[in-house]
Amino acid sequence: MMIKWICATAVICVVAGAVAAAPPAVGRSDGAALARFYDQQPRWTRCQIAPDDEAGAQLDRAGAQCADVVVPLDYANPAGRTISVAISRLPASDTAHRIGTLVIGAGGPGEPGLHLPLPTRDAMRQTGARFDLVGVDPRFVGRSMAVDCYWPTGLFLRSPGPERAGFDRQVAFNRHLAELCWRRAADVLVHASTRNTARDMDVIRAAVGERRISYLGYSYGSYLGAVYTQLFGTRTDRVVLDSAPDPRRWGLPTSLSDAARVNERALRAFARWAAARDATFGLGATGAQVLATVDRITRAAADRPLRVGDYQVDAHVVPTIIWMRVGDDRDQPRAGLADTVRILRRAATLAPADHRSNRHRNSTRSCGSC
Repeated sequence: MMIKWICATAVICVVAGAVAAAPPAVGRSDGAALARFYDQQPRWTRCQIAPDDEAGAQLDRAGAQCADVVVPLDYANPAGRTISVAISRLPASDTAHRIGTLVIGAGGPGEPGLHLPLPTRDAMRQTGARFDLVGVDPRFVGRSMAVDCYWPTGLFLRSPGPERAGFDRQVAFNRHLAELCWRRAADVLVHASTRNTARDMDVIRAAVGERRISYLGYSYGSYLGAVYTQLFGTRTDRVVLDSAPDPRRWGLPTSLSDAARVNERALRAFARWAAARDATFGLGATGAQVLATVDRITRAAADRPLRVGDYQVDAHVVPTIIWMRVGDDRDQPRAGLADTVRILRRAATLAPADHRSNRHRNSTRSCGSC
């Protein structure tokens, strides 16, 4: 299989209780130069910022509020330039049993998290009702002074494909993307570090009036949580790290190489699920048949790009589409993936001559620019 990484399938959950040392007073960290950031009072407003901002509208309907928290661009120079970090807060509905504030760390790095309080409360059920849930768009992401590098792609990760030549093309492509971003925003990207994001989180802790915060992080968010506990261990209460990578290997080229077995298990589990619903999806009556369907799609995409509506998806994109969805074992996401596989199978069965004619229509775009 060409699926490379399903972070949601490798789950590590760690719950940390009270720590030995007493937490500092609300508001200030070490150093008077940072006091103005720790002493700020956020201005809470509605979350929807435009008529088409459905995520903001959903937060508003749920009773959440949003604010911007001011933080230093460079914590080594707190008197210098500042930036704002957007946060949302969904108050605890079970106020009689409220525990405190739980900050949610998104994955990535580079994924927005402002919307996360709503799905998190749904997943946590009664426990979620006991927390004020705080979502964050990390620095330079989403509403937090987002950096736009004008990349000609909407996919943050692509499969290298089945051959070395494709791998080399992806290396060159990603090097080009990095160069575009660096030329455009090097002055701020030098401050886009996990430590600075963790420092922002501690300013957020003080801004929402907590001596300690609880934390829930997924994938990269679990690494962020680990860094936060190293920098500010006395300011944490309950900490849950989900889909946690090895922090000693984070950022290394081989950091995800041992995830292949987990990915394969997730794909096989999906195949068994889809096979049990063959009457609905028609992908195969056994898990082996569903896997064979996926293999045929990936081989076809390696032979020629598959046309899906106005887009083309190739051997670099098809595995990524499947990878992005196969890690969720709930029925609704699995049904969505099964529908996606059906669409890809239909595209893979187009006659080559018909497909070649479709590839040259003016309306056809590469899915790399989706």
